[in-house]
Amino acid sequence: MPYQRPGYPPRPYRPRRRSSGVGLSALLGVLTVIVVVVGLFVSSAISADNEKKHNRPSAYTPPTPSYTYTPPTSSTSSPSPTSRAAAATTSRAAAPTTTKPAGPQPVAKTGDNPLFRDSDAGVINAECSYPAWSATVDGATRFFQAAAACLDKKWRPVLQGANLPYSSPAVSVPARGADAASPCGSGSANWAAFYCSANHTIYLPLDKIQIERYGNDTVIYLTVFAHEYGHHVQAISGITQAMSSQRSDAGARSALGLELSRRMELEAQCFAGMYVGTSVVDGAFDKAEQSRTTADQYGRGDKSGDARDHGTTQHYGAWFEQGQNYDRTFQCNTWNMSSDEVS
Repeated sequence: MPYQRPGYPPRPYRPRRRSSGVGLSALLGVLTVIVVVVGLFVSSAISADNEKKHNRPSAYTPPTPSYTYTPPTSSTSSPSPTSRAAAATTSRAAAPTTTKPAGPQPVAKTGDNPLFRDSDAGVINAECSYPAWSATVDGATRFFQAAAACLDKKWRPVLQGANLPYSSPAVSVPARGADAASPCGSGSANWAAFYCSANHTIYLPLDKIQIERYGNDTVIYLTVFAHEYGHHVQAISGITQAMSSQRSDAGARSALGLELSRRMELEAQCFAGMYVGTSVVDGAFDKAEQSRTTADQYGRGDKSGDARDHGTTQHYGAWFEQGQNYDRTFQCNTWNMSSDEVS
């Protein structure tokens, strides 16, 4: 399948965070797109043919920490910096295998990762359907599995176009956070959901995603899921591996270590915004749902007493809107931003 243009046709929005390459004329822009699409048609076709045989990131991605999604400020549960610190600490329980499979490989880089090299790369518009929401383990599992299938459609061409490995994450929906056992540990901190890159699984315990607060407002749950899927993209592309190494060298709870964590989390926020923005174009969400989940993002992030590892509520919402407004992966590259933009 050829690489498809990302959402928000017909042209990318004018970037506000990076200027290189933006000043080309409209004619050159059109010619560039044609060249990119034709060139990537061949590589995508090859990647699609090899995908099922070779692209198994779990075979060579080292165990790394879980990444959490914060609940809104008005959550009734109080923050626990100690337990959040434990959830963010790098897990080195097992060494990675030394044998890499054939096919595309993750690139252990952050700001210069291949995911960001093409200024036209973004998630595509894709028709998605979701079953009716049910606040039960079985019903919610079916719902989030459908969400994973949708995000697979949107993200697969991006990774293949960057010659990076692609795989779909597993989904686990236990009734309680205490039951969310994983190679990255089980959750007891003040989080809504988490991704474990050791087994490429997204965990969404029903008691943590606040079903009593949000009821049937599924766009909120889908945004939480899209954030964790963003961590999956970071893991299979190699960003997680590079960040974990840098953070370990700096000290997980040092000022630099916490800043690296914020860059990671805010990038996942931007990726989640890309999903929501294209889902409005797709017709899966309406404008009212988009506004509601955007407002919800400005109520999340680091609160008083929290470890400073996710970003301020303002930045948590702003990076989410960045993804919605531009739908370009390079616009989500938090690694090249100044420290005050990821505080």
